[in-house]
Amino acid sequence: MYSCLVKKSIKTFFQLAAILLFSVAITGCGATNDAETGANPGVEDFPIAYAKRSILLDNNDEFVQPDLRRPLRSMPGGDVYLKARSTIAAPETRITSRITTGDCDDGLLNEGCIVFDTNGQLDVKDLSVSYDGKLLLFSALFDADPEDNVDPKWDIYIYDRTRNLPPNRVIKSDIVAIEGDDIAPHFLPDGRIVFSSNRQSQSRAILLNEALAKPQFSSVDENFRTKALVLHVMNADGSSIQQISFNQSHDLDPTVMSDGRILFSRWDRLASSNAISLYTILPDGSDLQPYYGLHDQSHEDEDGNTVQIVQPHELADGRIMALQQPYDDTFGGGDIVIIDGKNFIDLNQPVAANQGVINGLAIEKATVTQVVNDGGRSIEGRYSSVYPLKDGSDRMLVSKGLCQVSINISANPEEPELVTRPCIEPYISDDSAVAAYPAYGVWLYNRNDDTEKPIVLAEQTKMIADAVAMRPVTRPDINLGEAAENLDDRLKEKNVGLLKIRSVYDFGDDSFNGCFFFLCSDADVDNVLAMGDPALVSADQRPARFLRIVKAVGIPDRRDPDLADPPNLSNNAFGRARFLGMREIIGYVPIKPDGSVNVEVPANIAFYIEVLDKAARRIGPRHENWLQVNAGGTLTCSGCHRHLGGEDAPLPLPHGRTDAEPVSMNLGAPSDGFLYPNTENPATIGEAYFANAGDTMADALQRSQEVNNVFSSITPSVNVEYTDVWTDESVRPKDAAFSYVYSGLEGLLTPIPTTAECEEQWSATCRIVINYLEHIQPIWEVDRPTGNCTSCHASKNSEGADMLPAGQLDLTGGVSDDEPQHVTSYRELFFEDNFQVLDNGVLTDLRITVAAVDDNGDPILDADGNPTFEDIPDPDRVISPIMNAVGGARRSFFMEKMVGEELNAGRSLIEIDFVNVPHDNMLTPAELRLIAEWLDLGGRYFNNPFDPAAPEN
Repeated sequence: MYSCLVKKSIKTFFQLAAILLFSVAITGCGATNDAETGANPGVEDFPIAYAKRSILLDNNDEFVQPDLRRPLRSMPGGDVYLKARSTIAAPETRITSRITTGDCDDGLLNEGCIVFDTNGQLDVKDLSVSYDGKLLLFSALFDADPEDNVDPKWDIYIYDRTRNLPPNRVIKSDIVAIEGDDIAPHFLPDGRIVFSSNRQSQSRAILLNEALAKPQFSSVDENFRTKALVLHVMNADGSSIQQISFNQSHDLDPTVMSDGRILFSRWDRLASSNAISLYTILPDGSDLQPYYGLHDQSHEDEDGNTVQIVQPHELADGRIMALQQPYDDTFGGGDIVIIDGKNFIDLNQPVAANQGVINGLAIEKATVTQVVNDGGRSIEGRYSSVYPLKDGSDRMLVSKGLCQVSINISANPEEPELVTRPCIEPYISDDSAVAAYPAYGVWLYNRNDDTEKPIVLAEQTKMIADAVAMRPVTRPDINLGEAAENLDDRLKEKNVGLLKIRSVYDFGDDSFNGCFFFLCSDADVDNVLAMGDPALVSADQRPARFLRIVKAVGIPDRRDPDLADPPNLSNNAFGRARFLGMREIIGYVPIKPDGSVNVEVPANIAFYIEVLDKAARRIGPRHENWLQVNAGGTLTCSGCHRHLGGEDAPLPLPHGRTDAEPVSMNLGAPSDGFLYPNTENPATIGEAYFANAGDTMADALQRSQEVNNVFSSITPSVNVEYTDVWTDESVRPKDAAFSYVYSGLEGLLTPIPTTAECEEQWSATCRIVINYLEHIQPIWEVDRPTGNCTSCHASKNSEGADMLPAGQLDLTGGVSDDEPQHVTSYRELFFEDNFQVLDNGVLTDLRITVAAVDDNGDPILDADGNPTFEDIPDPDRVISPIMNAVGGARRSFFMEKMVGEELNAGRSLIEIDFVNVPHDNMLTPAELRLIAEWLDLGGRYFNNPFDPAAPEN
């Protein structure tokens, strides 16, 4: 019957297939046709492997929706099966049943063969095939003793179809294997294996070497749910494991493109970003680049539902086949799409070289199935995995879930009898019908005629997916990464890489207006070369002055068995806006006059950058993608990103994907031997800076210093310091030097938020860690000529009597009445507060009398039916917080008040409710710098999760 079905209509075919599936597969009462091939006549047949997994249930035996953000979830009852032919009639062999005590030998694949107790429980997923079609990789979780309360872990196994030996764990050593969960394996062209793991091997090692050392641990994702899974590479025998990606959330589904680059799905969860998009990286961890889907437009399906991009596969024509599905609520299924990543970087954004010349689509459906991604019923089904055959036939193995509903067939309402039925009439119109778990089986989908033929029929309570063809495919090019001769040995020895930005003023379009976001130069210049001319623009006329390098702070899992006493942090440990996480500062470097930057960055960490004004305050929004660079390598950026408002605003052109971004507006020196105008090189007094064609001012300065084995221009500092090394004094006087150093701070419980060694000489292990209680609260308590801040900003005077805090702001460090885990000052700075007054010497909220109402808004009456009244704080006199955790220093009214200048807080410095006492010059420049950088990090209560004072649950 199946071989005769041609898909005239997906609905008709689906309904027929659903009826047959329920009558045969689920009831087990039918027989299959031995003549059924499941493939087109005349097309080569092939063996397939696939996984059968139990549907995840909770403690009440209710099914749990799969969640892309929780890839380690498992349910006992999974196995890998093999069919020698891709037909419905071919018998299946359960290859994981042979992981027993009796089938180990001394062969290479079976050294230290893992013995599974037959009483144990198994789960499997993530099947992948070697390029010669002989070897099968998969992830397996085995719980040898379900009663021992020890959490099992995922491991990677290999199976050799030609030798017919039991699957064997790739990592032989128990000591190494236990270090983390390993999933999603894929062969590299050179025989090694790339996989996703939460072992975070390099990240853990770095923790011990930092100037402010922490214990080794694997950090949780930025939703604080489960340890982040990132990419690692190992040899085929499980040796030489190296972490190659440093995302703070999951990097999943690695595969290899024809050019040898690793293509994978990355969950971007930094700050307000929250999407899974496609990235590429090289096997040595170099050249991490976004590939497709970084903006919101690319994460909407045809119906406007929010979807993610997972399970990518490159097709023969270079396009990418992938699944498009929501995080959850679709039973692990979604739609199959094809992405033209060569010509598009986002849904409506061609790559720069192809602006206006691409007639195709960025993304198109791969099937005619009408998939619903809104969490409701998808009558025509959904797909949970896809594997293109890459044999020129335009066919693909898919795991398709046929829609099912649960209905009550009992006539007695007291004794319901539930049965599962396909989503066809009359079942879907039944008043009792509710969504049931789909019936997932394996199908062969032919895109030439949109036929869909069953290979493995669904089974009730099982998810059948991850089907792969065990046949040879073209081996991609071997691309090991950045060539050793291109690595800088000096940088490698320091364990740093080089970040190069051609100009922070380059936003990916052709315009130049002398602005960085909203901060603009008042000089009359129209290009970055002119911006760098000291005769035309002074330092104070340039909006972008410093670059700050910010590092992620990993948060430990409160249940981590690797930590002796893992902290169980409460939300209050983070302060306002927990989603901002915790952060450390790596250091600062001045931005060169043309907007260029060359700076050393610690290797193998997750970091982002911030562009700052003269006072070291961030300009514009946060960077919302983690960057990385390998030791001795170079990360090059054209410029920055500018996201324009409004749904009709164009997307920014790409920065970071080198084959797609436009030519930089900073072309650098126009020719070899170019002398940057009106500059004077301190190393060669009387001579301008020399440059070769294309050199930025950062390149020219770096080269001039390296002649004398000096590297100060590319070495960050924990201090914010500026010295004019550019201006030819015969043209005009040099710009004034200045510095904001931590040693200028007074009254701190710890003298500086870093080590003294780092203040003297920066290294790759230097970290600036700012905690509110240690470093900010003491500023309010420092004795000054006019008294300390709490002399006026307190609710008690020196005699202990109530007083009205100046500006309705109490900066004292006692326990807050609103939140016992915070001090009063922190709550007053970041949270709304009621307007207060002194009433007969007692400090109280300003209250008004209003009619009392119940929860429904109806008047509350007394016994006689008369309205009742109550006193409440005046809702029209609420005090807004004066610090902005999300917006940072320039968007905080506090900073405006302290410098006597309106920045971007949106409030007037003159407020009618208060005595407007000038506050500029009350704090030192060093104190303002410390407060500004702390605010730009998100105003965290703590930036060290292991601080013993950090609030815990």
